[in-house]
Amino acid sequence: MMDTELITIPMGGLAYGKEDNILKTFVGSCIAVCIYDEEKKIAGMAHVMLPKNITNKSTRGTKLEGKFADEAIDVIIEKLQSMSSDLKLQAKMAGGAKIFAHENDSGTLNIGDKNINGIRTILEEKKIHLVSQLVGEKNGRWVTFHCENQRVIVKDKTGEKII
Repeated sequence: MMDTELITIPMGGLAYGKEDNILKTFVGSCIAVCIYDEEKKIAGMAHVMLPKNITNKSTRGTKLEGKFADEAIDVIIEKLQSMSSDLKLQAKMAGGAKIFAHENDSGTLNIGDKNINGIRTILEEKKIHLVSQLVGEKNGRWVTFHCENQRVIVKDKTGEKII
């Protein structure tokens, strides 16, 4: 049995884990997206801040590889493919809250909804099944992914849920 290692992911970051590793981050309007292979017990988690990189400057190889959903998901897939072959990738996500009082459902400032929809679209395009999600609402939350059993624990001020 390996020692459990907790890997904390900063805003805009991403990390990988296997077997006994636990990936953890805190999100508000951002999204923690976890992409994993259940059988091989490998995973990547990104702390996505925005759905798309429109800056013409890639974040690949920087500390902000997880910032944009489009780049982050590609980077995770490539890394997992380098760790093992014949992957059956699935995903879980949490976050996308309406943190600011002035955010409304259709407003341009509703970053949470833009992130949720952007990630759903990318996963669909890449044929990665979104197994479960806990998105929206108004609270920031801690998201913890357990590589060994693919359990995601989402904890906020109202309590804890497993997705």
